[in-house]
Amino acid sequence: MNSVRKALVYTTADRYFGLAVNFGLTMVVSRLLTPTEIGISVTGSAIAGLALSLREFSSTAFIVQRPTLSREDVRAAFTVMMALTVLISAGLLLFAPSIAHVYGEGGLVPYLRLISAAILVEVVAAPILALMRRDMAFGRVALVNIAIAVSSAIIVVVLIALGFSYMSFAIAWLVSATVGGILALSLRREFWALKPLFSNWGVVIAFGSYNGLMAILARMYDQVPYLVLGRFLSFDAAGLFNRTLTVAQLPDKIFLASSVSVAFSGFSSEARNGGDLKTHYLTALAYATGVHWPALGVLAILAHPIVTFLYGDQWLEIVPLVRIAAIAAFFSFSYSLNYCILMAVGAIRDAFLRSLIIWPVCALALLIAAPFGLVGMVLTLIATVPFQALVSLLFVRRHISMTWAEFALALWKSAAVTIGSAAGPAVIAIACYPSRIGLAAAVAAVVLSCAGWVFSIWLFRHPAMHELGHVATFFKRIVRARRRRGLTLLTAAESGTAAIFPSEVK
Repeated sequence: MNSVRKALVYTTADRYFGLAVNFGLTMVVSRLLTPTEIGISVTGSAIAGLALSLREFSSTAFIVQRPTLSREDVRAAFTVMMALTVLISAGLLLFAPSIAHVYGEGGLVPYLRLISAAILVEVVAAPILALMRRDMAFGRVALVNIAIAVSSAIIVVVLIALGFSYMSFAIAWLVSATVGGILALSLRREFWALKPLFSNWGVVIAFGSYNGLMAILARMYDQVPYLVLGRFLSFDAAGLFNRTLTVAQLPDKIFLASSVSVAFSGFSSEARNGGDLKTHYLTALAYATGVHWPALGVLAILAHPIVTFLYGDQWLEIVPLVRIAAIAAFFSFSYSLNYCILMAVGAIRDAFLRSLIIWPVCALALLIAAPFGLVGMVLTLIATVPFQALVSLLFVRRHISMTWAEFALALWKSAAVTIGSAAGPAVIAIACYPSRIGLAAAVAAVVLSCAGWVFSIWLFRHPAMHELGHVATFFKRIVRARRRRGLTLLTAAESGTAAIFPSEVK
């Protein structure tokens, strides 16, 4: 197994475990808390997230991407990151009462102040995890992430059961950050990375200036819905919008997000070695859309049973919103890969210009749609997501000399596989109409979708066939190893029997 595939396996296992934990947590929390309580937590987290974007002026991507990395570079990056985090933490601590007054919710004061402590703790592990990613040590990264996810989920559930409501999320953030930091330093005891260095800041800030501005723009776009809904409509609307996007982004989190860090490290390595980035990029697109698109199609068809299963009946009003968001998400397949390509080739300025174009335009669209409520804001995704994809691709084509024909050829098989995967669920949905799809019918639809996906992958000779072959070979090796082990144990048992009962064996 090559290093990229091995790293992808570790990262995927990490992502799937985290998703499984989050699924369980979401199902529990959505039944214990009201949309308003969840709305308060996501609004508070949105405010903290917007503030944290300032920390990207010293991004860990600098450590992963830098062609020649010295200890001084790592220490300088950590020093800048820590200094920015202290400023952010102090700002949240001091301005929490003013922010709470604007939103008319006093509970935001302790929520934001607790988060201000959590972000100070979590920054300790940042340079260590970046060094692990640079060295493709994704097994250790996965271990840290799993520990963070488990500790956070346990704390949230226990505290909600004890009556801490939305404050449970802030407390869990602090505890899980502590757990992650301790574990990261235990796995890689490079304490020198945490020693402040007040020189070499120039190169870090030069890289981070563009990256920080990009992060601010992206965070502004991400958090605008919650900030606007929580202020001008209600925390209930903010909670509903959050759950809509959470469901619609499940395919992205399951099939794409796990590959981002691996793709970035892999593209960076190719760029340093003068490799063929275009071929790797187009292959990555084919793999991504081969699973992302079919999952979105099934999600759009089975939105009702999925929402019921995850959140319960009190959230059914988001079903039509989930379908709209899922359709828009079909155009988001290249987002992470586009960013990875631009960062890998050192085109940080182009990445910034891309952000300067797409995020303000899309945020403005959301603000214009806000008076029309949740439906209006979700409908804007149908226009803004394709716009983001198009602008990103235009910038990427400047660095990998990709034609539109090559781009289309890399994707047509995935489109065919999507149709094959959605056929079964569509038939069941039509058969159940006008009644809602029940749990048994939904399970049958998923089974048919999986069968249709495998058949379509084989029929159209999709590149994913190669990975299915590797999976089949892996399981064959396990079976053979178990058989050999069984034969060895049987031989040993016969030898032992011969020693005790030699006449019987003869």
